[in-house]
Amino acid sequence: MSSLNNDGVWSGLQGIIRGIEAFATALEKANTWYQDNSEKISEYLLVFADFSVWSIAVDKLIERQIVFTDDLPQELATEIYNGADIERLISSYYFENNAQNMEQLINRCQHYEQIQKYSELYAQIISAYHMNHCLLACIGLFSLIDGVLADVSDQTTTNFKSRLNIVKEKIGESKKLNEIDRKTFCIYRAFKSFDSSIFFNSDLSKEEPQRINRHWDLHGRTHREHDKIDFLKVLLWLDAIIFMSRQDLQQSEEGE
Repeated sequence: MSSLNNDGVWSGLQGIIRGIEAFATALEKANTWYQDNSEKISEYLLVFADFSVWSIAVDKLIERQIVFTDDLPQELATEIYNGADIERLISSYYFENNAQNMEQLINRCQHYEQIQKYSELYAQIISAYHMNHCLLACIGLFSLIDGVLADVSDQTTTNFKSRLNIVKEKIGESKKLNEIDRKTFCIYRAFKSFDSSIFFNSDLSKEEPQRINRHWDLHGRTHREHDKIDFLKVLLWLDAIIFMSRQDLQQSEEGE
């Protein structure tokens, strides 16, 4: 995560990362608990196997710079696990059926409290996207993310101890993780791969990466043709960052 220290604006991530790292510890301990008791919980084997497939699919998405902030359906996860073309599948999910899922993502982000002070910027970003000006839309989103991170940087973080208990209880009762648990896990894995994400600190004196990169876009050095998948990748990161800050704030308030 050394690139975070080179750019002050990313200090806002540090508190969020500390919280989700604790959630990772919760999952690791839960998995150990499962392994120690697997012979006694035969019914849980299928549930855990499904989650294993889902988890590998999440990692494959992250390798393609995609932080899936919807609840990843098991059937889609299985296709990804079996080696399907990831960007084709994700394009189908977000852009088919009149781009219903994409518009839901856009609207969800629009209504976040953290976006309200940037409503003019966000509206112009979405307008650029709808006109297929994807590079301009991506540059706008990167700038917006900088602002959101600065806003959430001083929020009180928690260590997700309560979530550990929830996960352990669910495993003990052979219950699947719920949507919030899975979404948090997905976003956690993305943060752990931060240095290979759209934000990784790429050397501008070298050849431009083949995939979208914040530094090349914001410093006006990119010569890539940007498309709607690039825009989706950045928008999903905005959604992920706000989701984690909202979960953090919610848990802080509950602990008061």
